[in-house]
Amino acid sequence: MRLRSREVLVECLELTCISERELARRAGLSHSTVNHLCTGRRDTCSRDSACAIEHALDVDEGKLFV
Repeated sequence: MRLRSREVLVECLELTCISERELARRAGLSHSTVNHLCTGRRDTCSRDSACAIEHALDVDEGKLFV
């Protein structure tokens, strides 16, 4: 799935006071996956990863990824 906006993802982390490492832990992903999405090195991930990130950030499905 494609990340709508890395800026929005980073803003979600800042607003919830969650680090990239903590998001990765909560979502069951590697830190490098989360870091690559946050820095723009990647803008896609699997559907499972996208859902796990949205769930870990407590946002509605489809808000961060399409």
